[in-house]
Amino acid sequence: YAPSALVLTIGQGDSAATAGVQRAVTLTCTPKAAGSHPNTSGACAQLRLSNGDFDKLVKIKDGTMCTREWNPSTVTAEGVWEGRRVSFEHTFANPCEMKAGKGTVFEF
Repeated sequence: YAPSALVLTIGQGDSAATAGVQRAVTLTCTPKAAGSHPNTSGACAQLRLSNGDFDKLVKIKDGTMCTREWNPSTVTAEGVWEGRRVSFEHTFANPCEMKAGKGTVFEF
């Protein structure tokens, strides 16, 4: 099997380089779901459904109504997914958008 082990973070700020990390968890999906993520099985299932495409995981749900405030939060994923190196970063404009778009993988 190809290894899958990630460190996921949520930070306050507009980029991974400048955001203060507020929360961080580990997630391993192979050979079985494990790590400090509160829902390892659900997060691994969501990653498998997206074929490890993190961009698909941070889509804001259609019909979401949020204010236009700029209070950015940045999520990151670093590590290996099915044998491929991963370095992912996405910034949500505000907490409302993050809640609507973070999915199970970034729910911690």
